[in-house]
Amino acid sequence: MKQEQYKYYSTQRPIDLGTFPKPADNPPLTFTNYDERIPVEHGAFLSWGELIYAKPLTAQQASDYELRPAPDNPDIRRTMDEQAQAVGKWETRKRVPDTKRLTWWYPDFGSYVPKEHVTPEQLAERHRQISELSARSKKQKNPYYHESR
Repeated sequence: MKQEQYKYYSTQRPIDLGTFPKPADNPPLTFTNYDERIPVEHGAFLSWGELIYAKPLTAQQASDYELRPAPDNPDIRRTMDEQAQAVGKWETRKRVPDTKRLTWWYPDFGSYVPKEHVTPEQLAERHRQISELSARSKKQKNPYYHESR
């Protein structure tokens, strides 16, 4: 069985000493500098290089070094798959045209999946918007509705 790996892109500078986290329990397995800042992930953003880790970095570690996780990282993929179910159902219910959808129905698995070009940020934002719309709708339908915190 292949070990899970976690890729992070260096979006602000080439990879060099002091430009990436080196946790004692999770040192980088490899890193690659590109010759220049290039478009990655289907042109979603630009990167100077990439680092591979055996375990995910914390959000704080990635933020401190301005690293961006790859959408195919196992933890990111799980989150996107969960969000795609809610977003896909909403897009179908609202009859969102294919050109504006972030998901598509995958009949072999009987579930929605994010389209290939969709970034984790785009899907998370649509998921957040749908959640807010749903909460507002519940409040409007029931004036005695109280959100539990």
